Parts: sequence; C-alpha cells; structure tokens
Amino acid sequence: MYGRTVCLRPLLFGLILLLAACSRLDLAYRNLDVVIPWWIGTFVTLDDNQERWLEPRLRKHLDWHCRTQLPEYVAWLEQLSQLSQRPSLTQTDLQGQFSQVRDAILGIAVEITPTALGLAESLSPSQMGELYVAMDERNAELHEEHVAPPLKEQIAARAERMRGHVEDWMGPLRPSQQARIDAWAKAQGDYNRVWEENRQNWQKELRNTLYARHNTDFPSRFTALLQQPESFWTPAYRKAYPAAEEAMARLLADLFNSADERQRSVLRQRIGDLVADLKGLECYPG
Repeated sequence: MYGRTVCLRPLLFGLILLLAACSRLDLAYRNLDVVIPWWIGTFVTLDDNQERWLEPRLRKHLDWHCRTQLPEYVAWLEQLSQLSQRPSLTQTDLQGQFSQVRDAILGIAVEITPTALGLAESLSPSQMGELYVAMDERNAELHEEHVAPPLKEQIAARAERMRGHVEDWMGPLRPSQQARIDAWAKAQGDYNRVWEENRQNWQKELRNTLYARHNTDFPSRFTALLQQPESFWTPAYRKAYPAAEEAMARLLADLFNSADERQRSVLRQRIGDLVADLKGLECYPG
C-alpha cells in the first residue's frame, strides 16, 4: 500500500501528468503519493502500530484532497483551456501557471506535515537504517541514469523525454518543433548535476534533522524541510532553477505558438477529457 511513488515532471506538464494518472485510479490509492512524503511511504517498512496510526490520518488527507484540491485542479485546467484558445502565448502567461502549481504543492506539504512529523518521530533505529540504505540506493540509481552518462547522452535523453511529454498532449510534432526541443535540451547543459547536488544537500539536512528527532527543535526543523525546501537549496541550484523555469516557459510558449490547428485541437481535447475525468470522480464535490 505504501510503496508507490510519483515523479513530478517539469512544472506545467508535471501536474497535468500527475492528475492524469490520478484520474485513472481508485480513491484509496489515487493520492497516496502526494499525501505521504516519498521517503517514508517508499523507503520504510511500517510496523502494525504505525500502520494503524497512519490509516485514519490518510483517510482524512484523502478527503481533504478530494474536497479542496480537486476543484482547484479543475479550475486550473479550465484556465489552461482558455489560454489554449488564444492565437499565441507568452513566457509570462505560462510562468503564471507555474506559480499556481507551486502553490498547490505547498498546500499539500502543509496539509501532510503533522502526519509526516508524527511518523518521523516514531521511527525506530532499524527503520532509520532502512531509510538511509534505501535513499542511498535510489540516489545511485538516479546518478547512473541522469548524471553518469556523458553530457551529450544526458542532453539526448532530456530531449527524448520532453518530446514524449509534449506529444502526449499535442500529438506528433513537426521537425521544426522537435528541433526547438533539441535546442532547449542542449541549453540546459549540466543541469542534471546541479539538480543532483541540490537533492543530496536536502537529504543531508533531512538526515541531520532525523538524527536529532528527540530534540526540542525537531518539529520546526522538519517542518521547514517539507514546507520551505528552497531554504536548503545549494547556491548553484538557486541560480539555475529560475533560469530553467524561464527556459521551460519559453519552450512551451514557442511550441504552442508553432502548433497547427490539429495539434491545438488535440491539446484542447486532452485538457477537456481530463477535466471531465476529475469531475466524474465519486469524491468530487457536488
């Protein structure tokens, strides 16, 4: 029950893809990935007492998510639908959408913080060891996939992933659009390494915080990790992140502005289908 994870994509496509996955799953499993911190739900085997403690809290989080967040997602998608009717979009148009995604993620972090804190305080020494081993193994996997290959291969894989995301929403791309994605991927350069170093920096602070989880300042330190992760960014990532977001917004604006009517029709239909799926969920308000 607690072993599933979600990989968030670049911001705009990320929440859409997350919602798409959510809309095809039943209520009991649909939101576990976003209401339990990934490092507990994925990497630690909970004992019977912990599972009994967690179950009612999960139900509360799921109910909150359905009642309050799904309508927000629908409203956001309907905004995207309106944007898709325009003849053209600007970088600023899309960066405004990114901001809404960040707000949604922060809202989830705030909601689940008390439960995550309670679980963290209950971890036994053996569970702590299990957590650290699993984190190290996952880091090694990510390094092997995203950082170890030569930079040229990283760029090619980045472009391929983005082409797949875009084609899911716009259908087949023309050569000029594929070339635009290739240029974006190349311009990101060594971003994978910067991302990895930032991830490890956050995890280092997490380990230090969990090690001192019986100290009086543990709740405030742990809360900051979940709700203010940018406080733990490395200087390199703090510089790279806004530049990467701006580049993403320019890319998506360019792809939309170059889209023909067939591609725009596919995009509008895809958004409409997802809105209908979300509104059709049994838990959706009303």
